[in-house]
Amino acid sequence: MNVILTGFMGTGKTAVGKRLAKRLGWRFVDVDELIEASAKKSVAAVFAQHGEQVFRRLERRMIRQVTRGSEQVIATGGGAFIDERNRACLRVSGPVICLTARPRAILARVKPRLEARPLLRGHDDPLRRIRALLRQRAGDYAKADLTLDTSGLSVDEVLERLWEKLSPYVCRSWRYLLEHSKTLTQRYGGKYIVVADDRVVACGDTQLQAYQNAAQRLPQKRETGIYYIPLPEESLTALHAG
Repeated sequence: MNVILTGFMGTGKTAVGKRLAKRLGWRFVDVDELIEASAKKSVAAVFAQHGEQVFRRLERRMIRQVTRGSEQVIATGGGAFIDERNRACLRVSGPVICLTARPRAILARVKPRLEARPLLRGHDDPLRRIRALLRQRAGDYAKADLTLDTSGLSVDEVLERLWEKLSPYVCRSWRYLLEHSKTLTQRYGGKYIVVADDRVVACGDTQLQAYQNAAQRLPQKRETGIYYIPLPEESLTALHAG
């Protein structure tokens, strides 16, 4: 199992990811840093010298590689989760948490190093650009398992709120999920399921719907978790891509 942090630039993925990995005793992995190490140049330089298409190809390759590991907190670049193939790999690997923030909060965080942000560099109105990109990506970011707004919060505050949301995932129900992944994919592909210890107690098309359906069926004092079950073709893509 891995835990994936995605979301727009400046929402705290790296800072929070490092703290979360330390709490779990897992390895922290920053996909952009791996790309820079592989390309021997910064992300900004890859964009400037080779274009976004080349960068996205490197990003897909790196995500395929890193999701083969386990017990990692993986932080992705802001555009990684937009790609359908990346989403398939990441969602099969573990719960995906999207960190969000208000546009002005994002700008305040990235402004000191604005030139290092390829998608903002050279724009006369970076706030307008941020808002436009957020609108474009909203539908894809909404496909994450959990969402957490980091506006006005310290790293420690984000960590505690994330831990509260994440704890249902890091439990015995995840082991059940792994052991029965093939059967669950065939039966519940494309849906969310609620697992209590070693059985599925409800399902739904959305996370909220699954929890609502489970409300009357959750046993007392049992570990429960809610998980997205990929469609069979999503699982195939994630496991065999590249």
